[in-house]
Amino acid sequence: MKHAEAQEAVLARMAESRAELIAAHVANEPVRITRARRALPPSTRDAPWFLRTPNAELIALALVGVAILGLRRTVQTAVGAGLSASTHRAFGDLLSALRD
Repeated sequence: MKHAEAQEAVLARMAESRAELIAAHVANEPVRITRARRALPPSTRDAPWFLRTPNAELIALALVGVAILGLRRTVQTAVGAGLSASTHRAFGDLLSALRD
């Protein structure tokens, strides 16, 4: 019987704290700030759109690769690296699945 009583006490405390959290959430709801649009730094406002993307480094790397190696060799290198990473990940997942 001690276990059942202790469990009831814990569940009662959980219900009380849940009610307090819900009340605090409802009370603070009108104060919440909506997501504000992030202003870009002045140095990036004048940059072309492709330099403002999260993948700007990849775009720059591809352009440099095309300028140095040529289009065909750059594509071959990129595809080879992608296949190598994909194959490595697949074999790693397979081995970890067999290990477990």
